[in-house]
Amino acid sequence: MKYYITTAIDYINGKPHIGHSYEKVAADVLARLARLASKQTFFLTGTDEHGAKIAEYAKAQGLEPQAFADQTYKYFEDAWKNLDLSFDRFVRTTDPDHLATVAEILNKIKENGYLYEAEYSGLYCTGHEAFLTEKDLVDGLCPEHQTKPELITEKNWFFKVSDFTEKIKEKIEKEEFKIWPEAHRKEVLSLLTQGFNDIAISRPNVKWGIPLPWDENQTVYVWVDALINYISGVGYHGDKELFKKYWPATWHVVGKDIIKFHCIIWPALLLAAGIEMPGGVVAHGYLTANNKKISKSIGNVIDPNDWVTKYGSDAVRYFLMREIAFGQDGDVSEEKIKARYDGDLANGLGNLVSRLTNMIEKYSHGEIPDIVEPKDKLDGVVEMIEGFRFHEALARIWEAVAWANQYIDETKPWDLAKDDTNKEKLDAVLSVLGAEVKLIGLSIAPFMPQTAEKIRKSFESDAITKIEPLFPRVE
Repeated sequence: MKYYITTAIDYINGKPHIGHSYEKVAADVLARLARLASKQTFFLTGTDEHGAKIAEYAKAQGLEPQAFADQTYKYFEDAWKNLDLSFDRFVRTTDPDHLATVAEILNKIKENGYLYEAEYSGLYCTGHEAFLTEKDLVDGLCPEHQTKPELITEKNWFFKVSDFTEKIKEKIEKEEFKIWPEAHRKEVLSLLTQGFNDIAISRPNVKWGIPLPWDENQTVYVWVDALINYISGVGYHGDKELFKKYWPATWHVVGKDIIKFHCIIWPALLLAAGIEMPGGVVAHGYLTANNKKISKSIGNVIDPNDWVTKYGSDAVRYFLMREIAFGQDGDVSEEKIKARYDGDLANGLGNLVSRLTNMIEKYSHGEIPDIVEPKDKLDGVVEMIEGFRFHEALARIWEAVAWANQYIDETKPWDLAKDDTNKEKLDAVLSVLGAEVKLIGLSIAPFMPQTAEKIRKSFESDAITKIEPLFPRVE
């Protein structure tokens, strides 16, 4: 069974922030769970490197756009490595196989009769690198960037999205193309019912981009270029066997602000090129800081690397997946991660594993007595993760952590160990706890791979000894 999961690729006009990290960690949790279930898994992430805005940023730093991209993409790749993301490929839209894929796909769409040349006037938001409609604006401004879009008239190549809206609608209604959560599914169906205008797939006068194969005066519109990464990154142009093995994607994980591109334009481009639509799109909410959306344009960004350095990657991963219901907006802060670290992690899981390994070493010669069936406190965790209810899955696991800590307090193994006549009872207590903590270790593996591995190694060693603190105190 195969599982192909992608994230949105990040625009390199700034460094990665905690909002980017949220999406990437969620996709990584799903990829790790799939691998634990022995599914053949491919996890793709990467960077979006073309467009007028990137050329401007490069110029401001005295660099050519390619040199700027070569320097900036590393911030993202390094941040994701620091967060222990298990991606199989980090795709860049300047990669040679991506450039070739874009040309090949657009040639196919043109040959199939779905592109035409026309003049267009529209409201262009530089921040989005996208055209907006009047109904997208609030008080005449782009609601995200708080800027007034510029009225632009230009000649472009257009894509007949409207030829595919009925087909996409039908696929959504039949659940052959899934959109989660339900509110966004309804939103997309409403957009399709209203009718969807054809879109420009190229721009003139934008030098930093992929030229149209048949029109050197036009470059591929940055959004179209970016969407194609989902097939270029899994071998469409080069490794045909890889592409055949993994396409269609199981899930695209994206922010709720770009569902129109992923749920309408992207499926339409694929259908126009004669390629199967993906399995589905998962849309998450925004992270906020002091109840304002975290964004580079507002300037209230939190660098994930700072938190990883201070608390460790597993703690940051845990916090992001536990603090907020995926699909909804949620507020994050250093105070909140510190509270989770001290409470749930150090005093909760860390304390449990430390106490138990210490008692097994002292009272049972470093061996867990014959394993009994654990008290099944972890029922339904896998289904919760598969249903994107990450915070619920972690809450369920931490109920088991709390139960185990309480069980130690109630049974008082240190008292039982004082009298040999209690040996059977002591063995039973350590056995139940050993089984439960092993299960907890397995259950946290998609979320906290390093901690899960430390627990596994500790419990599988020839003689269990008191483990080093899993979550050392942070000053």
